[in-house]
Amino acid sequence: MVLMVLLAATVRVLQADSITLNNGKIISGEILSDSPDGILIEYYATSTIKDQKTFPRDDIVSVVKEPADEKGFKALGNLVSPNTLLDTSFCDELIMKKIPQFLNKYPYSKHLAELRATLSTLEGERDRLRVGDRKIDGIWINADEINSDNYQLGAKIKYTEIKQQALEKNTLGALQSCEVLEKSYPGSVVMPDTIDLALNQCNQLQATLDKARCDFDVLNKRRQKAIELAPGDQALEIKNAIEAENQNAKNAIQNALADGSKFFPVFPNNKEALDALQTLITSETARWTLLSKTPMRDGITASKNCAAAVAQGDLKTAQEQLALSEKLWPVNAENAKLNHLVEGLAKPQTAAEAAKIKAAAEATKK
Repeated sequence: MVLMVLLAATVRVLQADSITLNNGKIISGEILSDSPDGILIEYYATSTIKDQKTFPRDDIVSVVKEPADEKGFKALGNLVSPNTLLDTSFCDELIMKKIPQFLNKYPYSKHLAELRATLSTLEGERDRLRVGDRKIDGIWINADEINSDNYQLGAKIKYTEIKQQALEKNTLGALQSCEVLEKSYPGSVVMPDTIDLALNQCNQLQATLDKARCDFDVLNKRRQKAIELAPGDQALEIKNAIEAENQNAKNAIQNALADGSKFFPVFPNNKEALDALQTLITSETARWTLLSKTPMRDGITASKNCAAAVAQGDLKTAQEQLALSEKLWPVNAENAKLNHLVEGLAKPQTAAEAAKIKAAAEATKK
């Protein structure tokens, strides 16, 4: 079955429009137009560069056109949901638009059964998402699990969102999400990774800002030159336009910060905004760098060792590891849970020790 799927996928990739020329050369790609004079085809001139060229009819021996439904099937894109699903957007697009449109347009296609099966799978995943389940790194976590440990799993879901934003080159969104995670889940086990990711995204934003600052210097010189050379009324218009642009940038910054976020977009035409963003990046990089020096990961390891010791009934090790965890990373959210577990483990052992002492004392009296 796996082999058949792989072969089918290979056929899809290989299928394409093609023309065979008099000299025996075959051009494969997508035919954009077919007229009595010639055929316009888009094809890969190299492995990465596309080109378009019209070939005269006299130069063409034969033409092979990919069926319309095959082209339509390719245009559907990826039909398998990604490893991480935090909302229904991926499923919705395919369920409500792409697949129904294909089924209506190509009722004769050999892909109908496959698409109906895909539709059923996607609807099932969407139903899970709607009731609160989430898929993270290929593993489904149901709503009850999330509600039972909303702190750690909530943080994990947020961190997954940040990773996705970083992959999509949404640097501003990733940094704003890092802020949210830090405020909402400061003692979560994903905090060390969040800090590392935040520092990486700060570097990305810094690179964008550096370019904008260089470009601004050139732009500002051009503006000043234009003002100097322009007649009085035109010079005033240029100044007014610059002031309006600056005010628009200020308004946009205020809107961006309205939800309590520190970070705002790069406004390349406003020096005040560029300077403010530089100050922010510098301060946040320094703060996160200092925070990264906290031995969080060692604290997390100690807390895991404590939990394992509790499960084995090893009170001494559990107490030692809990004390170490609290020392290494005091805000670790797991410490509060572990304190309760260690106390629960200690009570019967303490009671047993007390009973032994009491029994020994009574035996001495006799």
